[in-house]
Amino acid sequence: CFYSLPISSQEGRPPALKKMKVFSLVVLMALCSLTMAQSLPLVPTLYKLQNFTFAAPYSCGGSYQRSALFLSSESQLVNSPELLLNGACGSTPYFQVATSGSDLGYIEIYGLNTPLSSLSAQDLQNPKNLFSINANVQVGHTYGITGAKQEFRYILGVTVNSMNPNGSLDITYAVYLYEVAKISAQSAGFNWLTKPQ
Repeated sequence: CFYSLPISSQEGRPPALKKMKVFSLVVLMALCSLTMAQSLPLVPTLYKLQNFTFAAPYSCGGSYQRSALFLSSESQLVNSPELLLNGACGSTPYFQVATSGSDLGYIEIYGLNTPLSSLSAQDLQNPKNLFSINANVQVGHTYGITGAKQEFRYILGVTVNSMNPNGSLDITYAVYLYEVAKISAQSAGFNWLTKPQ
């Protein structure tokens, strides 16, 4: 939480107004502390079935607060969700893993009647299944998500429980792998557009 109380504008104001601004600042600090106390863990718990509700697709009245699944405090800190529900109003919503230009990821589509409790991390990397960078969402279908961002990498399984058109989407998910990494060394000169000579 960020807040400021301009000092210059305080001079010459009645004491009651100054007290009201200070009270507002104290309330804001308390709310920020409460929000931070409910923050995500550094890394999520593995192999635990959990439920989550997306409020709306990102491109249909959504935002990262309403349309994104953040699994760790690291992803929240860099504002890079592990999974985004996207899609224009009136279209089929889809899952998106890569939310910025440097993200790498793919989604493995399992289809109907594949419970997460029957899948291992190895199953989620099966080359016999259909892979995509985005996947249209269908109720009852299960998806394997593998993501690699600069700060972390992960494997996630998701089953879609219910969906309201242009609205909320309920999922059950489990995290199979989660690693936070810091770059200790890298080759110089990387550029997404450079070609070898």
